[in-house]
Amino acid sequence: MNHHLLLLRPDNQVTEVTRLLSQRAAALGVDLTSSSKSMVTIHSYDDPNHSLAGILRQQWDAGLMVSVNAAHYFAQQAKDWAPGIPMPIARWYAVGPTSAAAIAKVVGRPVNCPWRQHNSESLLEFPELADVKGQRWLIVRGKGGRDLVAETLTARGADVTFLEVYQRQQATISDHEYQLWRHHVNGIVVTSAEQLGYFLAAVPNADIDWLASCYWIVASDRLKHLIPSALQKNVVVAHSATPFAIAEAWQHQVEQQKELL
Repeated sequence: MNHHLLLLRPDNQVTEVTRLLSQRAAALGVDLTSSSKSMVTIHSYDDPNHSLAGILRQQWDAGLMVSVNAAHYFAQQAKDWAPGIPMPIARWYAVGPTSAAAIAKVVGRPVNCPWRQHNSESLLEFPELADVKGQRWLIVRGKGGRDLVAETLTARGADVTFLEVYQRQQATISDHEYQLWRHHVNGIVVTSAEQLGYFLAAVPNADIDWLASCYWIVASDRLKHLIPSALQKNVVVAHSATPFAIAEAWQHQVEQQKELL
């Protein structure tokens, strides 16, 4: 069986996972090709509720940047709008190692993140996050981001402030691009709910059989549950959205297929 994967990931998150997948394919003797597409376009957003300089001058007990994009746009806005003001001295957190590395470069401090399951639920299981009463938390995110961490920290007694530094829009797909997918793709990799939602919205109802014939590699059980039941015949859940975890999950999928032949 030839494999052509569609990687629904931002352009800057494709190179490493493609490299690891190619290595696994070569070791397995599998013919693998891939395409990539980010279904989300990202733009800087000026949060009307806050002055960035004011945010940087405040005292924070802890902070979370929810993604690499959050770290990137936070850093860019700090450079443009608040030059010379140092980053807050606080405990910094991330949901996974990729975003943790990006955040550490921005704040110049260690960043803590879960090491097994890279998601908000695992972060909230940290012992030091069980009692945050009276602590001031800064959450840097995209406009209208997920609220689980903020809601949980608030319920535990923290004072949470959002700073929204970027906004998302749905990307367009050319007819040529789509037809290539339709005729060649038999595996789909998706690591965010937003990418999944925009992709499913862009596929005509008449092509549901194509999606149902594909196998899926997703980054979490939460994402799996967001896939319509008609498409869930062949879904593999990776341990996280990291390139290594995606490559591991893909290899597991290929080995399962070989056993069925």
